Amino acid sequence: MTWIYHAMWIKHVAFLLACGVLLAMASRVRACTTVMVGRQATTDGSVSMASSCDGDVMGLIYVMPSQEYPAGTQLPMYWNLPRPKTYREYQANVRKGYDLVGYLPIDKTYRSILLAGNVESMTTGGMNEFGVTIAIEFIAMRSGLACPRGVVGPNSNHWTTSLIANGLMRAKTAREAIRIIGAMVEQYGFQYYRAPHAGVALPIADEREIWLMEIFGPGADWTASSDRLGGVWCAQRVPDDEVGCSANRSRIGKVDLANSDRFMASSNIFSLAESLGIWEKDKPFVWSDVYGALGSRDNYLREWRVLSLVAPSLGLTVTGDPAADRYPFSVKPERPVSVAALMNLMRDGYEGTQFDLTEHPLFKPGGKKSPLARPWGPEELFELLGIQPERAIGTPTSGYVFVAQLRDGLPHEIGDCLWFACGPAYASCFVPIYGAVTDLPDAWDHPADFTRVDRTQVQWNFRLVHSLADNLRYHDVVRDIQRVIQPAEERFLGVQPQLEKAASDVFASAGAQAAGAFVAEYTQRCMKQVGYAYHELADYLMFQFLLGDADIAPPSLPVVGTPVVPDKRALASQ
Repeated sequence: MTWIYHAMWIKHVAFLLACGVLLAMASRVRACTTVMVGRQATTDGSVSMASSCDGDVMGLIYVMPSQEYPAGTQLPMYWNLPRPKTYREYQANVRKGYDLVGYLPIDKTYRSILLAGNVESMTTGGMNEFGVTIAIEFIAMRSGLACPRGVVGPNSNHWTTSLIANGLMRAKTAREAIRIIGAMVEQYGFQYYRAPHAGVALPIADEREIWLMEIFGPGADWTASSDRLGGVWCAQRVPDDEVGCSANRSRIGKVDLANSDRFMASSNIFSLAESLGIWEKDKPFVWSDVYGALGSRDNYLREWRVLSLVAPSLGLTVTGDPAADRYPFSVKPERPVSVAALMNLMRDGYEGTQFDLTEHPLFKPGGKKSPLARPWGPEELFELLGIQPERAIGTPTSGYVFVAQLRDGLPHEIGDCLWFACGPAYASCFVPIYGAVTDLPDAWDHPADFTRVDRTQVQWNFRLVHSLADNLRYHDVVRDIQRVIQPAEERFLGVQPQLEKAASDVFASAGAQAAGAFVAEYTQRCMKQVGYAYHELADYLMFQFLLGDADIAPPSLPVVGTPVVPDKRALASQ
């Protein structure tokens, strides 16, 4: 079979794929990547976190308002199993209602920007009004730790049993979030709602510190009435001048509980391992070895790539042996890390390395790179060519990607910004969303309609754009997408100092509420501009690459409107 025949067949398959509902293929790798940066390792002194939530069908972002409860309130805690695998099963679960699994003492919750995904809109991350930010990584767990009787997990389908939601809605600092989450695990029992035999890593940051918290189950025989904690957990702080990475396997190694500035843990960290026979008291205790698993190529390649990009002179290597390919928990970057650098890192497909699939000889017939060359895409393409795609930091399975920029020297209303991309980073535009925002444009903050393509929802337009890239001429489509993304992000970043100077003036003259309204109005404008542009971009790409009729296509690519800083005088007088 000749290359030309291959290309014609691939184009035909791509056309059929693009004309479908464009949902992610079930067999794709579903995992996440998080990069954690201390405040002395960034260009602007911010604590920064970049994370992708991969495997969700389409992402969701919305604001949960703060709320106060009467003294002594105990909220019912809800859980709904079995977890639905299809939208029809989800609707059946909704009709059935939730199962009551306990009661949660609570006095107040804080306003939070919550991130979610999949048909159940499970909370998978977010940032609250104090800058506390949480991401998620499922991690492999040693056999025998899973327990079917646990009723709290990182992202259950109701906030009362969601560890992430509780950490965001009830904590003012990263350490407080860790303590709240840890206490819930110990009291109610841990079970990963989405993957019952997995543990979880929760990167947790505030304006001063960034931590990695890892949680595992209590053992198969645990019950709520037993005299044992409902799980085991440990948290390690990333040093202020270093960068860490989590990519779906346990990253915490030796634990020094005497150093409370670097480590926190449940009281059963050693005793549970002893009782289960997975560690002997006179042997070295390495957290990842005792409770975690070795992991796979999908894990260590991403760890290697992140740490190598920020500290190339370390000369980190890949052997292919997961036991040997263990990397430092964190490293000192060779140059300060910026928000823009983190955005680009989340788009990485191993370009320029031995794992760069776009340079594979089969993508270079006659020595010229094919527009089909890609680091990811339809499985049928790679099977046809006999190529095994690598799991990279960038991936088409991302429901969303964010970069949190948390700065201690500014008021919360101004200093905490969540740069949010709805979909894979390589095909999505990061938009600045400030922590002061109390509402988002309607097109953004509603769960995706999984029953039909709804072009009034930004999720569908982002999904159409990156699906066209994945399933058609990747090289050419992504080139056009980048021509929209790159100048927009440069303008957002370029206007940020002016915006925040004006917001600080409003804060000084009119107070926190007025400053919050100022940056919230700017957030709304930016989100609407990006939403409009992606609606037009989906049309442009379909005309250019799907229909193949440039004569009737829009004459040029859409442009994300230049962000305009609101009139601070008008807002200050309100």
